[in-house]
Amino acid sequence: MKFRLVSLMLLIFSVLHCSTWQTFSNTDHTYDLVKKGKDLYLSSWGGVVELKSTNQNPQNLNDYYEATTINTGSGLVSNDIRSMAYIDFSQSLWLGSSDEGITIINSSGMQQVGVSLGLPSAKVSRIIEHQSTILVASSAGLTSFYYLEGVNFPLMLHQYTYENTSGGLAGNNIDDMMLAPDGNLYVSTSAGFSYIALDSLEVDSAWHRLSGIGSPVPIGMGGKITANSNFLAVSVMNSVYLQNLETGVWRVFNSLNGLSGERVSSLLLDSEDNLWISYGTWSESILNFSNSHETLMTTIYSDGSVFNWQKNLAGLEHSTISRIVQLDNSIYLCSWGNGIYQKSGDEWLNFSPSTIGFPKIAQIATDKNNAIWFASGYISDQPVRKGSMGTCMLDNGSWQTYNINNSPIHTDNILTVAVDNLNRKWFGTWDNSSSPTGWERGLSIFDNGDPNIWRHMTRDGLRIWNNETLAWGDFDGATKYKLTTATVAGIYPAEGDLMMVMCYDGGVDVINPDMEIVERFRLPNSANQQMLYGYYNGSQYFFGTNNDNGLVIWNHNSIPVTGGDHWVIPPPQDLNNCIVYGVVSLDTPYEGRQHWIAASTGLFMWNETDWYRYDTMIKRFKYNNSSIPWVNDTLYYENEERLFGSVRTTPTSILLDPFNRIWIGSLENGLTMYNPETERFTNYFKPNFPLLSNYITTLGYDPVRGNLMIGTPDGLNTLKIGRTVKPDTKLNKMKAFPNPFRPAIHQSVQIVNMPDDSLPAGTSTCKIFDSSGAIVAVIKENAFSRFEWNGRSTSGKECSSGIYFYSIGDEAGNVKQGKLALIR
Repeated sequence: MKFRLVSLMLLIFSVLHCSTWQTFSNTDHTYDLVKKGKDLYLSSWGGVVELKSTNQNPQNLNDYYEATTINTGSGLVSNDIRSMAYIDFSQSLWLGSSDEGITIINSSGMQQVGVSLGLPSAKVSRIIEHQSTILVASSAGLTSFYYLEGVNFPLMLHQYTYENTSGGLAGNNIDDMMLAPDGNLYVSTSAGFSYIALDSLEVDSAWHRLSGIGSPVPIGMGGKITANSNFLAVSVMNSVYLQNLETGVWRVFNSLNGLSGERVSSLLLDSEDNLWISYGTWSESILNFSNSHETLMTTIYSDGSVFNWQKNLAGLEHSTISRIVQLDNSIYLCSWGNGIYQKSGDEWLNFSPSTIGFPKIAQIATDKNNAIWFASGYISDQPVRKGSMGTCMLDNGSWQTYNINNSPIHTDNILTVAVDNLNRKWFGTWDNSSSPTGWERGLSIFDNGDPNIWRHMTRDGLRIWNNETLAWGDFDGATKYKLTTATVAGIYPAEGDLMMVMCYDGGVDVINPDMEIVERFRLPNSANQQMLYGYYNGSQYFFGTNNDNGLVIWNHNSIPVTGGDHWVIPPPQDLNNCIVYGVVSLDTPYEGRQHWIAASTGLFMWNETDWYRYDTMIKRFKYNNSSIPWVNDTLYYENEERLFGSVRTTPTSILLDPFNRIWIGSLENGLTMYNPETERFTNYFKPNFPLLSNYITTLGYDPVRGNLMIGTPDGLNTLKIGRTVKPDTKLNKMKAFPNPFRPAIHQSVQIVNMPDDSLPAGTSTCKIFDSSGAIVAVIKENAFSRFEWNGRSTSGKECSSGIYFYSIGDEAGNVKQGKLALIR
């Protein structure tokens, strides 16, 4: 029986490998914008978004729609695309990244240009086309490329550095570059500004510095550059220096004559000699801008008048403007969080991609309406790289982000998210004693019904958001509302309608639906109560700490109590000094009840009698409680897939899907699935699968789409593994693929209800007929809400080559038919 199940599951695995992967990266944090024909391309830290229009002559952003997103899931070497250029003579789009060089997209596909092909650094800041030459600015100097006639790949022509230009280039770390209409190439480095006539690029003595005698530009500092036919402007810190190219006269702008006083993030001199200046200080360490001033941008018009564009006015929102560009006489803005803008009269039109709210995913939860919620926080009171950006929701294909700028949520550092039985969403944060302005401690509880109700709970008590005054009410300071500590490291469901709040350094608070704390308890064997994790399986409670003596178990279905009789301390030392990332409990076909634990010290299993550890070399060890604590228990078969693909790494997340399979994320080698029926591992990792990262931070499940939700530091992957909730649909157009079907090649043919890729609610059946009208097979729908036929009759006999007909019927009596060809 067991070997027959192995064959059956291998067939299911083959379907799983062919299942649909999707990639979701954040694309509303934009760096650059270019135009190719009438199409727009915007670059972001989540890849490149292509915008198309059905209009032959699109007038503005309202005429565009989001056509596709290009990211690492579709072949890019990096999602963090800092600069773009459309190269006319090669009909190619060059994408410069922050860490992996250049990707070139052309009619033949994608090409990569990195350090091995002459690029001095993988960090690219600007790309410029000039005739048949492409100039690339990077953190290690300037490089020129060219195309030979008949050759579809660029060749490096020359490299220019501080050293090989005799100091003409002020420095090697290039931040900005501009080719002016007069043919001068202006380069900004961290050591200052240089310029050269492009036709003299090979002459070291032709380089000049912008700073020096007669120039107000500070020596030894760089910034942003812009130029048109009449003027040149550069920024240094919070000042802008404007030079009339005809007279050579300089003007200086700062907080005394119109600027905000914040650091300049971008400059543009437009075709009418208006100077556009945006503000924000960039942090490369966390990939974020800061701008405490209410002014987003300043325009100094050619007549000398000054206008300051404020946050949340004239169609602009609060996000820093990262780049200002002019395309076809229209001014566009790239923003860090709100997509792109286009000036239209005195207002700004906005296009913000439909996107996940942030790259770094800390936790995933599915609510009672099957919406998926994501947290972005970290164990830190400061913003972290690609995270600390609130929470977001995926509901029926639409994304909604909640942060301190657009909602009453109490912080952007949402470390944990959970859903209670009343479908309220709970958000917890790390302690923020020195956090940015506006971040609060404790937890928020959100009831997104009608009306929306927000609650905030801290050590000070409980308060409620007033939707009319748009302000928080006073705290109710009753003891029953006061959290033990305001550092909320985890929130998890408990027995009944109760919720457990992991109060780091303090213990666990158990809260009822009325938001009253009905129990407080502390863990045994934990000196500092530094809890991160809790899990209730209906019979037991598992708690995990942050290296504060690891895992403890309350071996009873009652609410735990301090010093109670049901506490269990696992005997393996590996589980007494670790971080616990997750626990799942399941009933297995051969070994009964099992509890799997993902910890910083490995992957463990407890069957309530013995303890086991799974490994890459030996499949399973058994705890021996002796001088040799772990002894061999189960070996791998020859050619059997091993845990994490034989790579020694750390399990970082664990999930039990509705089909009783265990999914384990890792720190360095992607994802492993363990099926208790076959007792085999199946591995998913880059580059074999289109994961955004091999570091899996968390896992979740979407029951409507049947997707495993895979959180990473760079965004979200989904893998279709089977649905448990069908969407509202009916029998439409049934499609068989592949068709013709060759069993020796394809193993099975899929019969799918299009376009929803789901059969209607209830039970549907499929009958396969041969050309004589005889029934050869009756098929049940599979976990993917499809029909799958292996080319055999009900008795298991191979069907011969020929034309076959299928008839699909649902519970309502509707029938759809089709045909397929089988070729042996």
